[in-house]
Amino acid sequence: MNPSVSDVAQAAGVSTATVSRAMRNLPHVTLQTRARILKAAAELGYSPSRSAAALASGRTQSIGLVASAISRWFFAEVIEGVERTLREADMDALLYFLPDTSPTRPRFEAEVLRGRVDGVVVASLSFTDEEAATLQTLGVPTVFVSVRQPGFIHVGIDDTLAARQAVGHLLGLGHRVIGHIGGPRQDIAPYSPTYRRRLGWRDALLAAGLAAPDNLDIAADFSPESGLRAMHKLLDSAPDLTAVFAASDEMAMGAVQALHDRGLAVGQDVSVIGVDGHHLDDILGLTSVVQPVREQGAKAAELLLAVLSGGDEPSEAVVFPTYVYPRRSTGVPNRRV
Repeated sequence: MNPSVSDVAQAAGVSTATVSRAMRNLPHVTLQTRARILKAAAELGYSPSRSAAALASGRTQSIGLVASAISRWFFAEVIEGVERTLREADMDALLYFLPDTSPTRPRFEAEVLRGRVDGVVVASLSFTDEEAATLQTLGVPTVFVSVRQPGFIHVGIDDTLAARQAVGHLLGLGHRVIGHIGGPRQDIAPYSPTYRRRLGWRDALLAAGLAAPDNLDIAADFSPESGLRAMHKLLDSAPDLTAVFAASDEMAMGAVQALHDRGLAVGQDVSVIGVDGHHLDDILGLTSVVQPVREQGAKAAELLLAVLSGGDEPSEAVVFPTYVYPRRSTGVPNRRV
């Protein structure tokens, strides 16, 4: 028969309430009493039930993690960062997927998470005003990773700056006709990475006295396949193209494949740069604007845990730095005939 909290209390000479407080590391238990309780629990082989602890504290010991995919590298990295941090705190992650493979993704429903989570992390999804209001009815702290959703804690990068860094790298190499492969055009919220990276591409070109016509800006869906299709469209619409900024490394990988399909030399005939710091970049020789994705997931979880422990919500966004890591996919322009 498994020992109970009453057995531990009897062995330590304290009440069951004191045992509960000591096992949950709550205040108002002296060090000597806590040590005596832990010694008795160890000798009896007692470990508290997580469900019982949750009932006693009013907490679920779970964090909701809302994402649109798990197969894409960015989401997998965010999820791993969140999960590792929660595991160290003896908490669970409850995954809630909102697939965005169609033009209209499913609507966020707060009831899926209500009463089941102590906090929420939303990974790179833009919520409508209605969805955001629904999310707030949960009454739990929420962190948005990547997307700067108004009214919520934000962890991410300066997406406009990342795009300018990418285009600046290409301009520094001498490129003057620089295309852009970005996210869906319907994602026009000013706080979305898609909007901000497209804005950074355009602003960098205009600041250099160059044009940013619509035929150089192709929308895709952040997958390698969509990057491949977008690259073919760019090559067809802009024969004088010498460089491309893709708003994600996976779209950049598709763009590289399209150049191979056309018999063009990557980094010579056409240069390609992405954003992310994907673990395959070294193997593929892809130049990228690197962002610490897993660290963003970990930081989001840390912020939630701090708030749940009684801390204040951060008053400012947590913004991680980005930098260009050059590889062989970018080089000086080689005029093509």
